[in-house]
This record gives sequence, C-alpha cells and structure tokens, in this order.
Amino acid sequence: LTGAAGTGLLLASSNPTVAMLGLGNIFLYAGPYTYSKKHTELNTWIGSVVGAIPPIMGWCAAGGSLMAAEPWALASILFLWQFPHFFALSWLYREDYSRGGFQMVACNDATGSRSADYIQEYSYYLAALPILTSVTGLTSYMFAIEGTIANAYLLMLAHKFKQDHSNANARRIFLCSLWYLPLLLIGFVFHSRAWSTKKITEDAAEGDQISEAVVHAKETLKGLCVHEMIVSNETHSAPQLCMKVQSDKVRH
Repeated sequence: LTGAAGTGLLLASSNPTVAMLGLGNIFLYAGPYTYSKKHTELNTWIGSVVGAIPPIMGWCAAGGSLMAAEPWALASILFLWQFPHFFALSWLYREDYSRGGFQMVACNDATGSRSADYIQEYSYYLAALPILTSVTGLTSYMFAIEGTIANAYLLMLAHKFKQDHSNANARRIFLCSLWYLPLLLIGFVFHSRAWSTKKITEDAAEGDQISEAVVHAKETLKGLCVHEMIVSNETHSAPQLCMKVQSDKVRH
C-alpha cells in the first residue's frame, strides 16, 4: 500500500520517469536485494545500486534529463561510497550478521583481509571521481582539490585498516564515511558548472533564492582565490599543469 501510494505521489507531483525509478527501486530492494542477503555476498553490490538511484530520481524530478552526466556522477558517488561505509560497519558487527545467517563478506572473512582489500579498492575509485568530474567539465577544478583532500584522509584510514584489521580502525572508517558523503555531495553541487552558467533573470522562477545565493557565494569566493584571479586575467598566464587549464582544453 505504501509502495503504491508513494509511486502514485511521485507520478502526480513529478513525472513518469521519477515514478518508475522509485517503483523499480522498491522491487529491487524488496526482491533481489532482500533475498540475496542470506544467499550471496553480492547482496552488498545489489544494495549499492539501490542506494545510488535516489540522486538520479532527484535530478529527474527537478527537470533534468536522465541521459545527462551529472546524475550518473552523483549516483557513482553514492554507489562507490557504500563499500567502505558498509564493509567497515559489517566488520564491526560480523558476529551479529553471522548469527542472523547473512552472507556478508565480513562473515566469510576470518582474517579481515578481504574486507580491507575492498575498502581500499573502492576508496581509490572514489578518489578518482572529483578529478574526473573536474576534467570533464561537470565541476570546477576546486572540487578536484577539495575532494582529493577528503579522499586522502579516507585512503589513509583504509591503509591503516589494511595493516591492522582492528575494530578501532574499522570504526574510524565508518565514522569518516558519515561526514564524507554529505561533504562530497555538497561540494559537487556547489562547484557544479551549471551554477556558473545559470541565468538569474527577472523571469526566473519566483523564490529562486538558492540559485542566487550559490552564484553570489561562488563569485565572492573566486574573488578571494589567488589562483582563480591568475587564470581569469586577460593574459591567461597559468601553469600548464593547472587542472582548470587542462579541463578547459578538454571541454573545448
């Protein structure tokens, strides 16, 4: 009943694409994901797909195209983030999962080496995302810089857990994942190229104060950034290894 009502609400208040994505996610969660929990370790990968779909729904609900690159970049962040997040959590509670009969990696990983390998592997994948979104022009180069700082800390924790599979190290990764995700998502949205090209005009939707605030904040921060002032002057005198210069070359 709640699934049908929720799908109907999405259809009435947004569009068929959002409603179908929501309905599909309900079936994916209640069907393959729930069934697989006691049958295969792949349940974590299936569940990560479930967790990656909501940002695509949000993008489409706001009028964006399903074929655009931005929602898939956001979905990739959600998908990849879930592995260091959950493998750390499941290692902490591996005994509880085992008693419940769940087929988690941690339950079949006596030494913790597989869990550590997965955490480090997907942390490396996450580290590449801010750089890729910057080079491809989805975000400004500042997202690559800020994202790399956050990812360096996550990779450091992953390396420590790989050396010592203690609950304390796993807990540090889990706690890091709690602030890491909102930080990366906020950074992606704030540094999105869409804001800099968005036209704030008189006929803009009434109450579009968020757009105005973001654009104003970006312009203010750019005025305080020495690097931005260098690459924005008329001589375009910037180091050839500058991420902004290189990303502009790729886009043009």
